[in-house]
Amino acid sequence: MLHGNLKTPLYAAFFCALLTACTGTESPSEAVPAHCPDRTISIAEVQGDGRESHLQGQQVTVQGIVTLIQSGQGLYLEEPAADKDLKTSNAIFIQSAELPGGIQTGSLISAQGTVTEIGEDRDTLTALTGISAMVSCSSGQTLPSTKVSLPLDETAREALEGMRIQIDDSLVVTDVYQFAKGKITLSSNGLQYVPTEVMKPGPATASRAAQNRSSALPVLLPKSMGFPALLTSGTSIDQVTGVLAWDNRGKRLTLQSISRFSVTTTPTAVDTSPGVLRIVGMNLHNYFNGDGKGGGFPTPRGAETIDEFNRQRDRIGAAIGVMDPDVLAVMELENDGFGAHSAAQDFIQLADKASQKPWAVTRPVGDNTGTDKITVGLFYRTDRLKAVGPAQTLGGPEFERSRQPQAQLFQVLPDGERLLIVINHLKSKGSCPDAGEDADQKDGQGCWNPIRKVSAEKMSAWAKQLAASLDTANILILGDMNAYRNEDPITAIRDAGFTELVERNQLPTYSFVFAGQHGTLDYAFASDALLEQVLQATIWHANTVFPTHMELPQPWLGFSDHDPVVVELSLRHSKTSD
Repeated sequence: MLHGNLKTPLYAAFFCALLTACTGTESPSEAVPAHCPDRTISIAEVQGDGRESHLQGQQVTVQGIVTLIQSGQGLYLEEPAADKDLKTSNAIFIQSAELPGGIQTGSLISAQGTVTEIGEDRDTLTALTGISAMVSCSSGQTLPSTKVSLPLDETAREALEGMRIQIDDSLVVTDVYQFAKGKITLSSNGLQYVPTEVMKPGPATASRAAQNRSSALPVLLPKSMGFPALLTSGTSIDQVTGVLAWDNRGKRLTLQSISRFSVTTTPTAVDTSPGVLRIVGMNLHNYFNGDGKGGGFPTPRGAETIDEFNRQRDRIGAAIGVMDPDVLAVMELENDGFGAHSAAQDFIQLADKASQKPWAVTRPVGDNTGTDKITVGLFYRTDRLKAVGPAQTLGGPEFERSRQPQAQLFQVLPDGERLLIVINHLKSKGSCPDAGEDADQKDGQGCWNPIRKVSAEKMSAWAKQLAASLDTANILILGDMNAYRNEDPITAIRDAGFTELVERNQLPTYSFVFAGQHGTLDYAFASDALLEQVLQATIWHANTVFPTHMELPQPWLGFSDHDPVVVELSLRHSKTSD
């Protein structure tokens, strides 16, 4: 069985002690008098109550307290309690690569410049540019702070642009993809799920998506804060304070204080019981080994260099060693045949070394693995299983975009029960057409849904027919379906008489995270005859909860962008398909 184990404590209880240097003073001190030019307009008037200032191009003079300095870019200025209109922001960005001496967080300053909207997208930043005068009037001012709560829609965030805010809600880290760059996303409605992971497709999914957006807050963790070495999605946070700044794409809270993090966990694995058959569905995230002789990089879809490939290979090997599988049903394997220098042969060598057990790969009739750059594959331990006959593949127009599925009948050695394993990789939601039935229908399922649905229907019927012809009732369907739990392709497989195994005891769950939205793309389905022989099925969160592009506590973490599905079976002689 797989479980979580507390391996990497996050020493965040002491976090607040680190913040003094980066927050500025929170209490007033003796002001340092200076000539302070009178303002010509309040910041709130400059901001106005729309997306953009109606004063663009005009020269103005504003006053306020410096709440955040961005080195080489400028600073955020807030005029506390200057305006009671909740539709207008009291803060503005002062764009200046160089600042006069003495200006620091907590300084009261006067600045003169031209009102400008920075950025080209819909979410721009109101700023003063072309600064002609900037004077520090006093220092040690109390930093303004406005208490707010999530959710906040776009209009509410626009009214808080550049302001220093405090959120006392209980928050959860829902996205750590760019944690190495100090960027995370916090959420007030827990781990956020793709709408169709938790509800049926249809018009209502748009409301759920909007709710997720309003409840999510992008955050920047400045290096000066000394934030923990690792954050995982699911980490809880009690209270945050910072400036709702702009990061050239949209509004992001630049953090200045945080109360406490929960403890992060590192998943570990334990050995299976004797006689248990462990089968893993595993997306390899484009396993391309170049020409197989150290050259051939960059590859069409995988590693850019041999060093990058070796790092990927090492992580996957470590994961194989920890999971201790008997069968690896893989996706995103380079489709370059089965020769000595192929990715398939390289993967066999990797599995041999990682497990210290002998491995082989199934080969379809005529070595037919389709024409896509990537393919699916079935690798198995030859000391545990025997492949009965060649693997079978399903072609046709339904699989010109979806990778064609592969099926293999296995027999447990020495003379045990038989099991048909089917591995799939359906069409992704990317590269969408502009029109037609395969375009995005705005029902939450994205584009290419009809292709995925008909592929799932054809594959399910084919798996049952193939099992009957091979005289077994034990069918296990695995794969990356590129469809979330309540979408049509998954419903089609269920309607064909198969039971999804993970959801029986592990909901809510997920195997993939995109833009902070969690959902399941990777599944394990069982026929009725196999169902009673399933000991457990789980999604092992060794990948998606962790940041990318950084060192992780264990070598097997972050080996792919999908989490693997792990199924444990105790096969016994059962009824045949008839």
